[in-house]
Amino acid sequence: MTYRTLGELRSELLTRLGMGAMGASGASQTLMDSFLRNGQYQLYRAQDWKHLTDYKDVTTGVSQNLYDYPVAGTMDATIGCARDKRVTKIETDISGQFLEIGEGITTAMWSTMDTQGNPERYERYKQILIYPKSDAAYTLRIWFVGDLQPFLNQDDRASLDDEMILLHAVTNGKAHYRHPDASLYKGQLESLLGSLRGQSFKNGGVYRRDAAPAPERRPAVVGRDVP
Repeated sequence: MTYRTLGELRSELLTRLGMGAMGASGASQTLMDSFLRNGQYQLYRAQDWKHLTDYKDVTTGVSQNLYDYPVAGTMDATIGCARDKRVTKIETDISGQFLEIGEGITTAMWSTMDTQGNPERYERYKQILIYPKSDAAYTLRIWFVGDLQPFLNQDDRASLDDEMILLHAVTNGKAHYRHPDASLYKGQLESLLGSLRGQSFKNGGVYRRDAAPAPERRPAVVGRDVP
């Protein structure tokens, strides 16, 4: 399914606000586009959208613990998360089995940050910080919600369901122009956002800092790890 463009949505928004016959002047076009862009951004932040979810496998370097956010996914090489940094989970391959590592590096862990071992915890800073520093090459599978595609120009397509974006924009437009039916659209929008919040929680949207147990350390091997 291909979502409508910013220009197409703007045209319908003007019609829904009773301004279709007037066309879009410079000022009204800027305002309509602002309603639409803000609507998409608000909806984007409402939940972890499955159709924007992707992952990237990164190989750790020995003694390294800082990694860049993915600029491309595995399923869609055109979308990464370098801008909004919406990492949802990180897994690591320990002896052929992927295990989720927990988010949150404690104060005590900072005291042993130079300790080497398999990935156990992570934090989302300007870069992704992994604890501890790696003692070998491991695979980090970084799951993320992709950044929104550009939505600035006439032919830019929406990244989310365009009907939801339009409802959000119509609601704000009617409130802005004080239309008598503004409360009706406000109720529809609140119902939609409530539904999205419910889906987010049911699909694991509750954030628990210590939800994932730390993977067990790789066993030491005599001759490789132990003299």
